Amino acid sequence: MYQVFCDGEIIHDPRLEEYQLVSPSLSLELNKTGTFTFTVYPNHPAYGSIQKLKSIIEVKKDGAVLFRGRPLSSAEKFYRQLEYTCEGELAFLLDSRVRPFEMAGGVAELFAYLIQQHNGQVGAEKQFKVGTVTVTDPNDYINRSNVTYETTYDIIKTRLLDTLGGYLWVRHESDGNYLDYLADFPYTSDQRITFGENLLDYAKTLDGDGIITALIPLGARLETEDGNQTEERLTIEEVNDGVDYVYDQEAVNKYGWIIGTQTWDDVTQAGNLKQKA
Repeated sequence: MYQVFCDGEIIHDPRLEEYQLVSPSLSLELNKTGTFTFTVYPNHPAYGSIQKLKSIIEVKKDGAVLFRGRPLSSAEKFYRQLEYTCEGELAFLLDSRVRPFEMAGGVAELFAYLIQQHNGQVGAEKQFKVGTVTVTDPNDYINRSNVTYETTYDIIKTRLLDTLGGYLWVRHESDGNYLDYLADFPYTSDQRITFGENLLDYAKTLDGDGIITALIPLGARLETEDGNQTEERLTIEEVNDGVDYVYDQEAVNKYGWIIGTQTWDDVTQAGNLKQKA
């Protein structure tokens, strides 16, 4: 039996007439966030309470979690029904940014470091416990670095997945959500579950893609004593109580912590950079 929950509350159960989503459809794919779509009509008890980017949506089969994620966009139709598109929880790794680093060591060590960086920037609902790591390097020693403030997901993809292969898998346990990095994947790689089909046209779409609630501003490249430019950029830490970002509390309350970056190549003073941010 399939059930759907929003922030821990039931919103779809085939046994309950009032808790019925229209045309729920789930698509899962390895190393991708996955997609879950559904439609809610105004007479549904959860109508209007599902928060874009912030609510946690779970699809369960016989109590086991098949999908966990958040609403990315919504479309209001002719009869005021709302069609939601949700992205899976791997997308949470897009909400955090990895500060410049250089690390040498084993695969598991780097993976743990990146997950810890992510967890320090987002709310508890978006955090992962470091799970099982079975991917290895032939020498069990890798050297990785970053100076561009990329998202945690992008760093994992370019520094690990693209070079060493393997699969990301979120494992839901009673004590939390574990992110595994596996050399071999023992389960079915692709699955699609469809309860129906919705052929109505869009009337109004509210898309959460591109929304950020905190910003890391980056200025001009720093120079060495002999005048050569480095890859390191000016930040606002020295004029912002040691913190390299600004944020909008109202937006954080509404959408949670989603961190982005913006670069101003011509800004050379930290105070001016903070003002622009």
